[in-house]
Amino acid sequence: MDAFEYQGRAVVFDRTGSGPAVVCLHNAGAQRRIWDDQVAVLREDHTVFALDLPGFGQSDQPAAGYRLTDYVDMLAAFLTAYRLANVVLLGNCLGSATALRYSMDNPEGVRALVLINPLTWNTVTAGQSSILAWVDAHLPLTRVARRISLPGRVVTWITANQLGTRGRDQGLQHAPRVRAHWSDQGRLTALHGLVQDFPAYRALDEFGPPEDFPQICTMWGRQNRILSAAAGKRLDHLLRPHTAVELSDCGHLPMVEDPDRVTAIITGFLAATAERTVRDRTDD
Repeated sequence: MDAFEYQGRAVVFDRTGSGPAVVCLHNAGAQRRIWDDQVAVLREDHTVFALDLPGFGQSDQPAAGYRLTDYVDMLAAFLTAYRLANVVLLGNCLGSATALRYSMDNPEGVRALVLINPLTWNTVTAGQSSILAWVDAHLPLTRVARRISLPGRVVTWITANQLGTRGRDQGLQHAPRVRAHWSDQGRLTALHGLVQDFPAYRALDEFGPPEDFPQICTMWGRQNRILSAAAGKRLDHLLRPHTAVELSDCGHLPMVEDPDRVTAIITGFLAATAERTVRDRTDD
């Protein structure tokens, strides 16, 4: 475990392997260990960085806040600090949104994007999280979010709700890396800040990648209750991904629900984009 100091706060991450860089960004409420199965394979050919986003996992709460722009700025500072260029950004939900928004502003620094269950205004308002957004907007939750510690039964309900039938049948709602940090006091603060910033994610629904934009792979769990896989299909029409896959029995955490298939999709996509890069350089 390493730590990157950003604005006087620690951003915790793991680094392993060697080769071209892959940076893994988890979803809201989760932590870096959800990528363990993918990291175990990717590190054979890549240097893999798995981050705990500020306010989640073992990272400190951020100094600036929980807006999308705050996460993007942190990612930019991390890539600069470790001199990472031509990177692959691998994200889920908030992590996907952060990766896409960063790439929209810095496409020259990104080789490829793997966007799992990308959080946008349309995907969140068409999913279950729209109810959370309404409650958060109408109730004074800031102080409660800072003080509350979720009991175990509530954590089990939250984690089970994130899973599709495949994950629940495996009992993953009880897995430590899925449950990690949900019961920590103040853990809901980051989620409260995220919900308050949902309107900022509208820009992701309006982005049509130019021809020279990094190649994109999208993945959706069809049984996702948090975000809408149907809205994700509409997003695909705009993003025009090189690879688009829907996992029929997975929910919001396909990387732990069906790790072998998710890893195979990622490695296959990266191999295809590497071949394209070689051809483009040969043509030049």
